[in-house]
Amino acid sequence: MKIFKTTARKIILIIFVCILALNTIVYAGVNPSRQEIEFIIDRVAQKRAIPPTLLKAIARVESCYEHFNKDGSPKICGSNIGLMQVNNNNGAYNNEKLKYDIGYNIEAGADVLLNKWSMSSYNSVSSVGNMDPNIIENWYFALWAYNGWAGSNNPNMISSYAKKYTYQQLIYDIIEKEYDKKINNIDFSYLPPTGKPSRSLVVPTPANINGGDIILYENGDYVRTDGVREKYYLRDAPAGKYIHDVPVNQLSTVVDGPILQNGYYWYKVYINDNTEGWIERNFLHRTGDVEYGRYVFEDISYHWARKIIMDLYGKDIISGAEYFNPDNYVSKEEYCVFLSKSLSYSGIDMVKTDKQQMASEFIENIHPWAVKYVENVYESGLVDKEYLLNPLENVTRKEAALMIESLFEISQEFSSLEIKNIFLDIGNLSPEEISAIKTAYTNGIMSGKSSGAFRPDSYLTRAEAAVIMAKISEKICIS
Repeated sequence: MKIFKTTARKIILIIFVCILALNTIVYAGVNPSRQEIEFIIDRVAQKRAIPPTLLKAIARVESCYEHFNKDGSPKICGSNIGLMQVNNNNGAYNNEKLKYDIGYNIEAGADVLLNKWSMSSYNSVSSVGNMDPNIIENWYFALWAYNGWAGSNNPNMISSYAKKYTYQQLIYDIIEKEYDKKINNIDFSYLPPTGKPSRSLVVPTPANINGGDIILYENGDYVRTDGVREKYYLRDAPAGKYIHDVPVNQLSTVVDGPILQNGYYWYKVYINDNTEGWIERNFLHRTGDVEYGRYVFEDISYHWARKIIMDLYGKDIISGAEYFNPDNYVSKEEYCVFLSKSLSYSGIDMVKTDKQQMASEFIENIHPWAVKYVENVYESGLVDKEYLLNPLENVTRKEAALMIESLFEISQEFSSLEIKNIFLDIGNLSPEEISAIKTAYTNGIMSGKSSGAFRPDSYLTRAEAAVIMAKISEKICIS
């Protein structure tokens, strides 16, 4: 293995901290920022298996992301309440929570949308294609119904009607203008010239579609029933007959699925030897899996790196906490902690170089819990003094590659590889940085962010750092 290098490396970074609670949040008459609102909506959409952009666009159209009026009272228009303008005339929801609990209001809005989706998927209103909920274009009639199944939302009537836009088109326009995603309309020729279409009408899915980013589960996932409903139902088959009632927070294990049927992804869940059956993905919240047990971090259940994070936690490379914040940028000191623990776990002695011990003025800028790990990395020659000037700054991808180059060499088979032909955005980097990226890539530690792009100046997230640590450990153990 290559001896650690001590080349000076300068990092240009920006601090961005965004710590938000994932559980239900109550705001005392004050509207949170749009960023906070969108964060909560994203989490609700993930749990409810609804395309997040749809739910966010509904909130934007219904209330402009405002739950409270300027005087602190909840925004109420007729019988519609709050951020999602939920109509509670039938008493399905807790009225006081709808008024004062923004998280609950969003959950209720998601539940209303799912009810409208169910009307469409079970032919109570018109439907689109095979009703795969992971195709945004298939939600056209569910959006129509969210605003009330009224003839005024027939786009064929707009030219002769007082409204300038249908409700569905308002949603589509918001998604295009504010979320940079073009949603394609159904073929309006299938609709009648006026009024509501037949409930049995099935319109083809448009040729061009957008994915809904719905996260599906795997066999062996631990799940619990979750949502604003008081009870849920297990069936004998996907969309089959009811066989068991189950309460909120009922724990179970996924044993089969997903199967797309009647507009839902269905999973068979096992509760005990006497209770198992099929239930919609929308009402199951993932909490862990059979391999890693219950997830110790509240915010990784739907994250692509959840198993890697849990694996590193089991190896004590990542410490336990309420949240891991996987999409936050990783700081220099955090990266040093991860790296020091990963090398130690892999059996690599942090060999001291001829450097002096880390000066006290650097230690003062580092959190106490991180000092010994940063010292290990520094005294082993993996970082220099300039790196320690601002330990709370974020790590760029090229800087991560430079540290990887201190650990590995480019194998002979890749010596002639021209890395600039693979990543077209690294031509302006220094020879050392280009060599580091080649080392990281050819050793399988880092790859591109998109086709032909390494994005060397992008900041590294905590999840991406976790993946790098896992690959470093694996590479060292194989070697």
